[in-house]
Amino acid sequence: MEQSPELLAAHQARRAAFDPLLASSQLLPGPGEYDTTLSCPGGVALVRNVDADPETWGYTFFAAHESKLVPKVDGPKAFADLLDLWAEQDAFRPGPDSIATITWPSRDTAVSRALVERGFTPQAILAVRLAGQSVPGNADSGVVIRRAKPRDTEAVTRLWMEQLRWDAQFGYVAIRPSTASGLAEQVAQAVGGEEKRAWIAERDGEPVGLIVVQPPAYASWAAHLIRVGPAAYLNCGAVTAGERGGGVGSALARHVHAELDAEGIGAILLHYTATNPLSVPFWSRCGYRPLLTAWTRGTVGPVGSGGAASAGETDAASSSDETGATVG
Repeated sequence: MEQSPELLAAHQARRAAFDPLLASSQLLPGPGEYDTTLSCPGGVALVRNVDADPETWGYTFFAAHESKLVPKVDGPKAFADLLDLWAEQDAFRPGPDSIATITWPSRDTAVSRALVERGFTPQAILAVRLAGQSVPGNADSGVVIRRAKPRDTEAVTRLWMEQLRWDAQFGYVAIRPSTASGLAEQVAQAVGGEEKRAWIAERDGEPVGLIVVQPPAYASWAAHLIRVGPAAYLNCGAVTAGERGGGVGSALARHVHAELDAEGIGAILLHYTATNPLSVPFWSRCGYRPLLTAWTRGTVGPVGSGGAASAGETDAASSSDETGATVG
C-alpha cells in the first residue's frame, strides 16, 4: 500500500486545518489476514474486517461483523472514490448485526454529502471538553452528590444498565448475553478500583444519577487522539427516567467537572449518539464539542434488539480511533 509523503502531508494539512486539536495522523498499519487495501488518485485506504468476540463487554458496542474504512486523502474527490471502491467489496451489504463504519473529523463537512448519498448516517460522536469551561447546574437541585463506594454496586449497576437500554434504541448499542457480566466488571472498577471513578446523585437517599470517569492513567486509548493532556474519558452518564429534566444531570455534571478541573485534567472525552435528542444538547451545554464522527450503515444487534426508552438525561458509549478499532 503506497503511502507517499506528499499524500500523507496533504491529508495531515487538511486534518489540521479543520481541527487543530486533533493529534497528528499516523501511517496506516499493514493489512492483517482479513484486511484489504484500496487506492485511487489522491487517496489510499485500509479496509479492516472484524468479527466481534461475543464473550466480551465490547460486544455490547460492536456489531457481529464490521467493515471499517480508514482512508488517507487529499480532498473530497478521493474520499468519494474510495467509498465507491469500498462498496464494490460488498461492504455495504444489508443484514442484521452487520455494519460498515468510517470515522472522520467532525468539522470536515466537505465529505458529508458523499457519505449521505451512499446511505451513511452519523452515529457516534466523540466529543471533547477542555478544562475551565462553565457547566450548567443548579445549587438548589435538591440532590446530594458523592463518590460511589462498593456498597453502591447495585445502584450503579441499575443506573448504568438503564442508560445502556436507552442507548440501544438508537442502533449503536445492543444488550447481549455477555452485557451483564461485562457490566459487573466495569462497575467493580468504578466503585472499588483505580481504573474508573464514579459519582452518584441522590435525592432523599435514593440514587437517581450516575457519572463514571476513566482517569488519565487508564484513558490513553482515547487521549492519544488529541493534542491536549492529561485527558480523561467519561464512560457513563445516566439519570433515571423519573428524574429526567429535573436538573439532576446538570448538577451532577457541574460537580464532577469542577473536581476534574481542580485536579488539573486538561480535557475530557466522551461519546454520545448523534440521534439521541437528549445527549446532543446536554453535552453541548456542558462545554463538549464534536471531534470525530463515526458514520455507519447498518445497526449493532439483531433486528428488534433496541431497548425501551427508559433511561436518563445523558449517555456515553464506546470509542473509535483512527484505525477504526472500537473500545468500550
